[in-house]
Amino acid sequence: MDMSQTVTTGNTTNRSNRKALLLTAAIFIIPVIVAYTLLKTGWYSAAGTSNRGALIDPPIEFDQLALRDMQRQPIPAEQFRKTWWIMYVVPDVCDSACRNSLYLMRQTHHALGPEQRRVAELIVLPHQIDAELEQWLKQEFPAALQTTADAAVVNQVLQPAMNAAEHASTAGHLYLVDTMGAIFMHYPSYADEQESILKGRNLLKDLQRVLKLSKIG
Repeated sequence: MDMSQTVTTGNTTNRSNRKALLLTAAIFIIPVIVAYTLLKTGWYSAAGTSNRGALIDPPIEFDQLALRDMQRQPIPAEQFRKTWWIMYVVPDVCDSACRNSLYLMRQTHHALGPEQRRVAELIVLPHQIDAELEQWLKQEFPAALQTTADAAVVNQVLQPAMNAAEHASTAGHLYLVDTMGAIFMHYPSYADEQESILKGRNLLKDLQRVLKLSKIG
């Protein structure tokens, strides 16, 4: 092989390597750019015109909750990225409405079928819980990520999403969180089991819709 052939072969190899590198970068970078654009341009406001839950506009930055694991160690923000989350903030007393919402979170996740892999369940505990509730959560919701948080911080962060005339507390609600860490929708709890099931379809419909609109996650 002469020198010109060697140079040509080398150039071809370099171009192929560059193309492969650019393609790999695009696969990971483009979804992030799209998600960021959707968040900053108010896409949720437009997409939420037919939403069934309460739209949070502007969305709330999820990182502000400063969640910790059950050993009170900080959880890196990156752990929550690239996944859609159904988040429930447990109130001081986990009554029938609380338990209905937790069951609703689990059933909604199951009802997603093949899309389950894109969504995860998140339980936020802004206060100490007793042994009975701790055991019940472990037994009934083994797939959910349980976290702790400071109650004052949770209330301060989520309060802008609440209508003060209707909601006295930010706890006791289900929230939807997107792959870029935006809390963009919330749903109240219902003490009546049948009402919870009926209204729970709203959560499922909204989640199915955003998953269809965005292939990120």
